[in-house]
Amino acid sequence: MAEYFGSRVEDIFNTMPERFQPENVAGVDVRIGYSVTGEGGGKWVVTIKDQKLNVEKVEELPKCSVVLLAEAEAFVGGALGVVNLQDAMAAGKLKVDGDITILGNVLPKAFTPFVPVIRAKDIIDSMPARFLPEKAEGVSMKIGYDLTGQDGGKWTVVVDNGSCTIKDGLDSDCTVVMSMEADVFVGLNTGKISASSAFSAGQVKIDGDIGAAGATAQFFKKFEIASDDKKGEELISISVVNSINQRFATGPYMGKWFAGLKEKKFYASKCPVCGRTLIPPREVCANCRVRATEFVEVGPKGTVNVIDLVYYASPDPLTGKVRSTPYAVLYMSMDNGTPDEMFSHELNPKDIDRVKSGSRVRPVWNEIRTGGIDDLLYFEIDD
Repeated sequence: MAEYFGSRVEDIFNTMPERFQPENVAGVDVRIGYSVTGEGGGKWVVTIKDQKLNVEKVEELPKCSVVLLAEAEAFVGGALGVVNLQDAMAAGKLKVDGDITILGNVLPKAFTPFVPVIRAKDIIDSMPARFLPEKAEGVSMKIGYDLTGQDGGKWTVVVDNGSCTIKDGLDSDCTVVMSMEADVFVGLNTGKISASSAFSAGQVKIDGDIGAAGATAQFFKKFEIASDDKKGEELISISVVNSINQRFATGPYMGKWFAGLKEKKFYASKCPVCGRTLIPPREVCANCRVRATEFVEVGPKGTVNVIDLVYYASPDPLTGKVRSTPYAVLYMSMDNGTPDEMFSHELNPKDIDRVKSGSRVRPVWNEIRTGGIDDLLYFEIDD
């Protein structure tokens, strides 16, 4: 089975039940389809209804609220956070068909983040690094593991006078051979299954020197999951926002604009040739290439022409903060202005589901206005 960044596509779906958070999806009724291409891919349907989860691998996708189409590597990398989802979409490695808001609004609440699945081979491969040579001086033995089921295999751990090596397969002269399901072996080493309950349930069988079977506890450090907190040197980080103490002059045109915002007014410059109103005001009409020295007041209400809905917000380059999504940017024709000269600004989030082309909107002002960009908060539907 193909692995990407140490994980498989099926790992993400197999771990969904244990990562599911039903308390966060009250009232949610969605069916999400996944079509993952490439080695290790397939088709899955994830249904969330009545705070219950159903994950099913299918041959063909039924009708879904939204379908995510992705290449296997991009899908796994995105789940692990090592592949930028925006870059993957831009490269055509990830596409969405249907209501994209479900992916951004439902999935982060419905599931805890995916972490790489621990496999039996991962634990076996870690044994030389966990070996305590000072505990095994003068000891010579071979410990065999016969692990069945998915991700199982056969290995021989050779302990020889302070050294430890791993061999594929079972040597014929093993001191002891422990047989069990691979998932039981993983559970024992990660603390999810107690040794006493595994032995009493007959999940572990020992052939050979039973005393040697306990050598792992004596000769090896405990296996630790990589995501667990580690003791050791504390890493110190300092968050710094670079800034330069400087002052910008707005000039006569933007100065007029900001002064107007302070008084709850929108000023535009007017072209003396074509009569076009430029908002915010500009010094020159780009069509006629003449100076627009006259200022006129437009608005304050307007009519929506175009709506730009944003679902993936880029982080602020200075603060690193990411704004809440989705949000809408309106392109409006202002009252008393040129109809095809549009002014753009944000919409009140509460009106996202109601706004449409042709909607009438009004500005919402900050109570404290200082002649800056924060004086105008957003526009909202003018009911």
